[in-house]
Amino acid sequence: MFTRFSYHFFRAIWHVRAVILALITLVVTGAVAVTLVEKMPFGATLYFAFVTGLTIGYGDIVVKTPFGRLVAILIGFVGILMTGLIVAVLVYAVRESIPGSKDTG
Repeated sequence: MFTRFSYHFFRAIWHVRAVILALITLVVTGAVAVTLVEKMPFGATLYFAFVTGLTIGYGDIVVKTPFGRLVAILIGFVGILMTGLIVAVLVYAVRESIPGSKDTG
């Protein structure tokens, strides 16, 4: 059953790969924007962007400017979209991997 799940999961991920890459690109772009505005090293802002995007929010790195805060909010929204997409793919893979769970319409 796990191999059926893996097959359906990775097949679905393959179909939405462009969206996933676009969302990751937006997070990295947000990190670049925060680097330029907040005058922080790129490594620190990349870490900040992914922690924010994954909605973990440790608080060890914070932005101080209004524009930096706006970018952080946008990164958070992108993270919510990415989380929703991954959950949808997982639900699809579970549904497809359980025999008899498909709609017969």
